[in-house]
Amino acid sequence: MPHRLKCLELKNLPRAPSPLKSINFRHTTPGSGLALVTNHQPQSTSELFDPTYPGAHLPLGKRRSLAPRWIHPSLSLFALPKAFLTKPDVPYPEPYKSRPYPESLRRPEQRSVDMSMQFVSFKSHIVLKPVVRTKIKRRLREVVKLIVTRGAAVEESRTGQKVVVFRGEDVGADKWIVPDWTYIARPTTELFRMPFAELLDLMRKALESLHRRIPEVESILRRHRRPDATSLVRSTAESDII
Repeated sequence: MPHRLKCLELKNLPRAPSPLKSINFRHTTPGSGLALVTNHQPQSTSELFDPTYPGAHLPLGKRRSLAPRWIHPSLSLFALPKAFLTKPDVPYPEPYKSRPYPESLRRPEQRSVDMSMQFVSFKSHIVLKPVVRTKIKRRLREVVKLIVTRGAAVEESRTGQKVVVFRGEDVGADKWIVPDWTYIARPTTELFRMPFAELLDLMRKALESLHRRIPEVESILRRHRRPDATSLVRSTAESDII
């Protein structure tokens, strides 16, 4: 397997410009999103994690078509409300119990923020040893962390090379991650060989695209709210969703 190029800009990172230092991915996904990103797994409303969520009564095909997505030959990224995840047959026990839902309001002084992120792979896209898959997941989580906590971006140098830069104005969870939504990544083998700067640029574009699209989808789902439904999720007026 080809040697992966190192990103020299990451050797001496500048001081983080905000209190936010890390992203927590553990115990943040209370179910499976496989039914929403494949055409093979059925899902009834009774299987939803929160069947009272606006639009939960819509047919699976409609919910699937509404899911925001960003598609690239090397990486696909989907987003869906946690409410639309398929709940587990048996609730997760301690210490694997999921984080509180809905998510608590974010505070400016927070040092860590939750992000729900799942990975799905298919034989036609990735056939690798578990250790290699783990490395790909780690690389994806690392670029997300750099984007959210340090505003990492990619620019072209005078010599035409892609270099990583850090933009203080782009730092912040609310600029990139929507609370109570799950992000599902479908990686390919290319991500293991891809230079870090190129991978970061892909993920930044994916997160930007989904962040623009999610409010539109939430608006559509609210129009499909059942009059007698009382959702477990905060209304938009009470939430900090951008």
